[in-house]
Amino acid sequence: MERIYLLLGSNVGNLKENVERAVKLIEACGIEVLKKSKMYKTKPWGVRDQPDFLNMALEVRSGLSAPELLRIFKEIEVEIGREKSTGRWLSRVIDIDILFMDGLVIRQPDLTIPHREFFNRGFAMRILSEIAPDFRPPGTVKSLSEILSGEPDEGIEVYRD
Repeated sequence: MERIYLLLGSNVGNLKENVERAVKLIEACGIEVLKKSKMYKTKPWGVRDQPDFLNMALEVRSGLSAPELLRIFKEIEVEIGREKSTGRWLSRVIDIDILFMDGLVIRQPDLTIPHREFFNRGFAMRILSEIAPDFRPPGTVKSLSEILSGEPDEGIEVYRD
């Protein structure tokens, strides 16, 4: 069984409900949720002229392949109400990104693991480091906590109801 790290995000509708529903649907698909980060309010990345996001990292375990997981996560996104967009980094009801699958490296047109933008997104590194501070991403010698040492927490705050 692979150890998998996910990042969930929402900036349309009831953000907390969207993220919580995604977690429940992931579990309902037989994917075991091992750890959950707190929810964080983050500034949009890429296209900045949109509402802030609510993000959460998960550590999950599954025997499914990366393409099978991607298919399931896309189905969950549609079930929650995500519509196909014409651009990247736009507002969305829910987004489920596969950040890492243990040491697996995949480079396919529709699936890239590790997530291609992970190291460009300080908020993603910060949120994941809450539940996996000692995780060493493939191709790095430092753990997430070592990578983030001394880096500012700009654009991220713990979500409070």
